[in-house]
Amino acid sequence: MLWTGFAPKVIPYRREVRQGGRSRWTFAKKVTYLLDGALSYSYRPLRLMSLLGLFFGTCGLLYASLIAVLRLTGALPQIGILPPLMVAVLVLGGTQMLMLGIIGEYIWRTLAQARNRPLYVVDRVFEYSDVRMPASESPGGPGPSRLEEPTD
Repeated sequence: MLWTGFAPKVIPYRREVRQGGRSRWTFAKKVTYLLDGALSYSYRPLRLMSLLGLFFGTCGLLYASLIAVLRLTGALPQIGILPPLMVAVLVLGGTQMLMLGIIGEYIWRTLAQARNRPLYVVDRVFEYSDVRMPASESPGGPGPSRLEEPTD
């Protein structure tokens, strides 16, 4: 309901004790409800995935640059298998996360169009009454106003 843009109101109430039986809301159902609420109405998780992918990809490229500079200057005599493997994992994993985030944003925008929500939500409608404004107060300056009828 928050997508309509209206200010939410809190209605206080006192919760009564259950008279009989047990709740069927298990912990797994509550977690599912939480995830649905967080993921169904916000694009932020997709944007976060894109940003994390960009971050990890950049870290991988910076790490590769550091290894190359250290190797070329002789400060790193032997490389081994771990640094190149880490560079590959960071760069490829970051690129995959970035691409998944971009695809997710496209799907999110398609979903937003498919929901077919109204373009505008009207809070109040003000009725216009036939009020004649003097020519000096009209928005166009002196001369006949659009609100006044011409007097010929």
